[in-house]
Amino acid sequence: MIPKIPGESPAPLRACLLIGGRSSRMGRPKHLIRGVNGRTWVENTVSLLQPLTRDIVLSGGGDVPGSLGSLTRLPDVPGVQGPLTGILAAMRWKPDACWLLLACDMPNITPEALQWLVAARSPASWGTVPRLREDGFVEPLLALYEPQARKYFEELCVSGIFRISMVARQPRITTPVIPEVLCEAWSNINTPEELSRSRQVDRSL
Repeated sequence: MIPKIPGESPAPLRACLLIGGRSSRMGRPKHLIRGVNGRTWVENTVSLLQPLTRDIVLSGGGDVPGSLGSLTRLPDVPGVQGPLTGILAAMRWKPDACWLLLACDMPNITPEALQWLVAARSPASWGTVPRLREDGFVEPLLALYEPQARKYFEELCVSGIFRISMVARQPRITTPVIPEVLCEAWSNINTPEELSRSRQVDRSL
């Protein structure tokens, strides 16, 4: 893949929402959990994405509400596990796009967090994978991947290493620190106990 030329128009933004996880710790599909507004997490996330892009796809074989029946569904890449199958499927389907990759278990995402992430794109970067602290781990499941990053994911696939966070070690990937006021958007909810605490916070607002 040829790097971007300075001044070249940025790649069009598309979004890929991962809904194929087993949710074993939660005991039920997380993307179908209903938020305090009565809509499922996947519906709420899609609603947040729509002001940024109308090109939203769902990766994975999970059931979806009827309201999202018109969205494109991408099948898993054979022989690949975890989030890597989603981002590879998306990048192979539309290789000219910048992909915003999101997990289905992040119900605290806000418009401000998405706007900050998109604004952090750089013409010289092949991807924007933020971190919560300067010395912290990267957050690859609410991150941006430019078309050139497909090279890195294909290399992971061939090597049999399915941890997409490994891409953040590549020199053309930027890892900006998330502003503290936005950090909650990158939190995952994986268990019934975490879900209960989250709902208690929501009800107190």
